[in-house]
Amino acid sequence: MADATVTTTTTGNSGLHQIPPLKGVENYHIWRVQMQDILTNLDLYGYVNRTIPVPPEIITVTETGQKDKDGKDAPDKHTDMVNEQYALWFKLDRKALSNIWLRVDGSVLTHIQACEFSADAWDLLASTFQVKGTVGLIDLQRKFFSHRMTEGQDIEEHIQRMRRWFQQINDIAPGSCNKADWITTLVASLPDSWDAFTQSVDFNFDLNNRNELANQVSDIRSRILAEAH
Repeated sequence: MADATVTTTTTGNSGLHQIPPLKGVENYHIWRVQMQDILTNLDLYGYVNRTIPVPPEIITVTETGQKDKDGKDAPDKHTDMVNEQYALWFKLDRKALSNIWLRVDGSVLTHIQACEFSADAWDLLASTFQVKGTVGLIDLQRKFFSHRMTEGQDIEEHIQRMRRWFQQINDIAPGSCNKADWITTLVASLPDSWDAFTQSVDFNFDLNNRNELANQVSDIRSRILAEAH
C-alpha cells in the first residue's frame, strides 16, 4: 500500500492552492513546477527568480520650474524621501518565502528555515534536491530503464514514478528521452501477468508528427489504466 500523502493547503490572492509538500529528491521536479505556477498566480515569482530587484530605500524627488523671490528662474529643488516601494518589496518577498515554507515537509524546512529571502530558499532547495550531473543522469537512466512493476502494485503509483524519472532525465539532459521512449519503457516495465497486453501494443510511432505521437502515447496510457481496472 502506498504511503499516505499529506497535502498542504494555503489560501492566497488567487484562491485555494493544494499541492503535496516537498519531501526531497523524489518529488522535487513536480513540486517545483507546481510551486512556480502558484507563485506566478500570486504575482510573487519575480521575487523568487530575482527579476524584481530590491528598490532603493531612499529616492530623490526633483521639483522643476522653481522661482526665486524676485520671480526669476531658480535651480531645481531636490528632496530625499523614503521610498514606499522599498518596504513593500520586503513584505511581498516575505510572502513568497512564506508560501514556500508552507509547502515543504518538516524535514525539508530545516534546510531553509534560516533563509531571509525567497530567492535564497528557492536556490537552496534546487541545489539540495535537484538531481544534476553525469552521475545523477546515469543513476536516473538506470532506474528508469530497468525498473519493473511488481505484481499487485498500484498502476497509477507506478506510472507516476516512471514519469517522474522521465522528467528528471530530461531536466538534466533535455531531449535525451522522448515520449516514445517514455511509453515504450513504461509498457516494458509491466509485470509478466501483463504479457498479453504488452504484445498487443503497437510501437510504430510517428516521431515526425508531435501531435500524432502525443495522441499515440495518451492512447496507450489510457489502455494501461483501463486494463488495470
